[in-house]
Amino acid sequence: MPYNPFETPLGETLQPEDLKILVTQQVAEGYYIEYKRELPTAKKIAHSLASFANTYGGWYIVGVETNEHNVATQISGFNPASHPDPIAIVRDVVRHHIDPVPIFFPQVITLDDGHLVLAVYVPENQETPFITKDGRLYRRTCDSSEPVPETNRYALDQLVERGKEVSKRFARFAEDKRSFSKAEEDGWLKIYVSPYPFGLIEQWEVLSTSGIANLITASKQSVQFPFNDSGIDISGNIEFNAAYLTPNSVVLRQTNIQNEAFNSLSIELDVFGRAKMFIPLQKVRLEDYDLSSIRSSIAHQQLSNRLEAQPNGRSTHLYCFDIGRVCLVIAVLTNYYLRRLSNPLSLTGFQVSLELDNVWRYIPFYDFDSWGSHVEHLGLPVLMENHVYFPPQKGKGYIVDAGRELWISLCVNAARSCGLPSELFANVLGQVLADASTDGKYSNKIGN
Repeated sequence: MPYNPFETPLGETLQPEDLKILVTQQVAEGYYIEYKRELPTAKKIAHSLASFANTYGGWYIVGVETNEHNVATQISGFNPASHPDPIAIVRDVVRHHIDPVPIFFPQVITLDDGHLVLAVYVPENQETPFITKDGRLYRRTCDSSEPVPETNRYALDQLVERGKEVSKRFARFAEDKRSFSKAEEDGWLKIYVSPYPFGLIEQWEVLSTSGIANLITASKQSVQFPFNDSGIDISGNIEFNAAYLTPNSVVLRQTNIQNEAFNSLSIELDVFGRAKMFIPLQKVRLEDYDLSSIRSSIAHQQLSNRLEAQPNGRSTHLYCFDIGRVCLVIAVLTNYYLRRLSNPLSLTGFQVSLELDNVWRYIPFYDFDSWGSHVEHLGLPVLMENHVYFPPQKGKGYIVDAGRELWISLCVNAARSCGLPSELFANVLGQVLADASTDGKYSNKIGN
């Protein structure tokens, strides 16, 4: 577990009384903690924060007085007149003085006398090494309160290997270990989400009977997913009715008596706060759409001109799936997942990857004029590969800042993976949400 000198759990806002434990418990500087009376120069801040990221993580606290043994003796704070926005200072330092930029979580505590204390938490398990602007690599040492530059080539190689191991851990997680029968022909969108840095969250209760029951119950409750500042707030749910355990996760599924033995829409939640989402790309039939609307007729006309439609609405060679429906599934599953995380989202980012599987000759279709115009000018966005990865390297993952718009990032990159330009998909996504906001029970569209 991450080092935490406070009784307040990681992720919760510190109060002035929480800081007193540093004095009462005589917490000294060392591997995991460094004190400063006042904010030092940008160069020194960068050295300290980089050293934490390169070693075991830890706390950088400004506004604490120490004795000759570097033990905290008084929480005095610093005058806000000298540094009215210390968080902005630290963010600017990290952005311009450390490469690559490490994950860090700053907060300011206001003491009773109006003075401020800055507490910056730097997690471990990041993709080391982190180099400062002066070209040095700093690490914490057990016998010094200050970071020291590392000149040992072996130590540098160790940090490089440690960074690679962090990347490999996510790659091992971003795998689909399910088995399929020959009867299961649909394509899949697979999404892998892990809190970054790894190790901030442990939720072993998900493996208990009560924990599983709570997850099933929560799936019946609506979740909200706001769309930027548009004023559109959508709510809905995907109800799961089956669950099974693995050694460190629970898999929630939608099943019925006809497909109980087959893989279906599901989400796997593990004890480390990670999630795997498996979304089937169900083939759609054109006769399911209302062709009386102008919007529908335009999109349908573009399809009809290019597909040899069979009586069941499918083509012999090409298969359509509703990208709008996929967006709604992503939105609901992602916000359901975020709601069950115990740590506040301000305390973490996410490492994410997406995979399209068994999608050769699939077409992302949405009943929208812009989609029809796109097809008219550029042809059908047919997927010509059976496997598509985002990022392109399988299992690599990209980092998303924590926040309520994780689902938007996933939707946009899913659409890009399906061959839709960002500007087209922005229009489609807006229309999807507009449709959903006027549909009282749109979640009925989402299930199997």
